[in-house]
Amino acid sequence: MEQARNAGAVRGRYRTGEDTRRRLVEAGLLLFGRHGYDATATREICAQAEVAVPAIAYHFGGKEGLYLACADDIVARYRQRMGPALEAMAQALPAMTPDAARQALAQIVRLLLAMVHDAGEGAPWFAFMLREMAQPGPAHGRLFAELWSPGLTLVAALVAAARDRPAPLPEDRADALLLLSSLSALTTARRIALAFAGWPDMAPARAEVAERLERWIARL
Repeated sequence: MEQARNAGAVRGRYRTGEDTRRRLVEAGLLLFGRHGYDATATREICAQAEVAVPAIAYHFGGKEGLYLACADDIVARYRQRMGPALEAMAQALPAMTPDAARQALAQIVRLLLAMVHDAGEGAPWFAFMLREMAQPGPAHGRLFAELWSPGLTLVAALVAAARDRPAPLPEDRADALLLLSSLSALTTARRIALAFAGWPDMAPARAEVAERLERWIARL
């Protein structure tokens, strides 16, 4: 009897479309981020989401479709958090002075550090994104096109503007890469950075890194 009630509850969740999709994306972010695409079975995701096994095929067309939906969820989070500021910078870029470009770069650093800090090391979406960076899966192209490439392109343009250039040169692109990749000290290398620098947690680390990056930006 108890088993029948449990099965009914799962089927009930399966029939509630939006709730089921949300549960599957949350479970996918957690398990794909923890184990990677290949090592995560659809039955594990459904068990974590407490939905019937056919739900992934029904809502996403299969495992890869769910994986891409997880990537889309990350892009949506990023745009919600960063989008308004970045869009304003992009619109203002053609008329930006070097000082304004430096201020914009410093703002991007602060926004990204705040996002990393608020996510915490255990945030499933953050773990998913870091794993996709280190071990590219089916969502790599989508995350590059929708998230990483536009961000790097804007930062490179701002670096060029800070140097009073109308368009980025190769060295501006390289410096954009170095600027953003330096944040990996608090993402992929978070535990190493905290231990090596003697920071007790992310709060002083975030403040110190922001200050030092802003000094670097000021010298552009």
